[in-house]
Amino acid sequence: MIDACVAALPGGGHRLWYKDEGDGSHTWAADSSDLHHWQVRGPAVTISAHEGPNVFTLGGRHWMIVDEWRGQRVLVSDDLDAWEPRGLILDRPGTRPDDDGFGHHADVVVTGEEEAVIFYFTHPGGGRRSSVQAARLRVRGGELTCDRDEPLTGPLLPVEGP
Repeated sequence: MIDACVAALPGGGHRLWYKDEGDGSHTWAADSSDLHHWQVRGPAVTISAHEGPNVFTLGGRHWMIVDEWRGQRVLVSDDLDAWEPRGLILDRPGTRPDDDGFGHHADVVVTGEEEAVIFYFTHPGGGRRSSVQAARLRVRGGELTCDRDEPLTGPLLPVEGP
């Protein structure tokens, strides 16, 4: 098990999503009431081989993105159990410096009710060098959208801390 993501469940407890390499690189899930003891639920997303599941709530719905090595697969859920595929993001090159190629292994920070920032990396020029990029995510018309060419102005993240 690698690439774990944990989120609180609406009814209490937590769910962990992770890449199970032994099951064709699909996302599996496990639940816990105390974050110490976990009960495996089994496969959660099996539509393709992928890695890096990341779950977040935005625009009143739950979203999961997974890295299919050709962009980020977007999935949506109303209950954190059933996941519906909704296309790809970061699957076309951007125009900013070093933002060519696919966006890989993304993480999301929610910054508002219908807006978030996605952080991802690219391999500029197709080489081994990596470049970390950021873009705005939005929910528009019930779909998760990402314009990686949109200019970002700071601060990107909320400035108030814990």
